[in-house]
Amino acid sequence: HAAVFNQRADLGWFQEEIAPGAFAESILADDIRALWNHDPSIVLGRNKANTLELEEDGTGLSVKIYPPDTQAGRDALISIGRGDVSQMSFGFQVIEQKWTVLDDKTELRTILKAK
Repeated sequence: HAAVFNQRADLGWFQEEIAPGAFAESILADDIRALWNHDPSIVLGRNKANTLELEEDGTGLSVKIYPPDTQAGRDALISIGRGDVSQMSFGFQVIEQKWTVLDDKTELRTILKAK
């Protein structure tokens, strides 16, 4: 999962969580790419090419990537297979959000819609 719903992340001066349904519209409408290290020149999958599958499930944003048989794709698979790479990050734009002040005065941003 690239994102887990309703799980708070401490981002320093505020906390953040993603609401279920936040990605639903974007998954259907947008041209989304899976990049290695956020590098747009290293595309490992793309939803419009059916080499990247994105789905919201009960946990969060489920991701399946079918990397190309290229040097970058093989290198990624080897690094993941060895356990050198065991996490992923994702970039997104917030379209709709809600801010709440918690009991301890910490601010919580809930992402309601993102792309």
